[in-house]
Amino acid sequence: MGKNKNPADLQVYVTLLVEHQDRLRAYIYTLLPGSPDIDDVLQNTNAVLWQKQNQFKLGTNFLAWAFNIARYQVKHQHGRNKRDGKLVFSDHLLERIADSTPTEVPKSRLLDALEYCMTKLSSDQRKTVQARYTHGQSLEQHATDLGCSAGSLRTSLHRIRNSLKLCVENTLSE
Repeated sequence: MGKNKNPADLQVYVTLLVEHQDRLRAYIYTLLPGSPDIDDVLQNTNAVLWQKQNQFKLGTNFLAWAFNIARYQVKHQHGRNKRDGKLVFSDHLLERIADSTPTEVPKSRLLDALEYCMTKLSSDQRKTVQARYTHGQSLEQHATDLGCSAGSLRTSLHRIRNSLKLCVENTLSE
């Protein structure tokens, strides 16, 4: 956005930021697969993107710029995880994965694969995932609606997510 802070430029920036949230999350996931830190890294990335909004030049590749910021946030998290004694990728492997991630994909193959894999779930499993992630319903509320405990629903969601993950990986490798 350079030095201009007019409302129209701010609106464009906010639109770009919102439109690319799924791609940012997917990128961070590729660098921290299965990590419980993905949401924290995404939140930190968004905070930095907001702080540095004046450094972005409209008309340039927002996604490449955002991925670069996300990469640094992943590196910070990676360092914290190493200090805490957690098992992490080597710095070299992390860089290779980050470098190999395309920034210009017409439509995310990952989302296509996920959509396909959602159709393979049972109706109840699909409803559970949709209620939890697309309807903004809390886990506890959804468990109450189903007449089960939040713990059992959490376990079910974990199994469903693992099933989806395997399906997506297999679909992408074909």
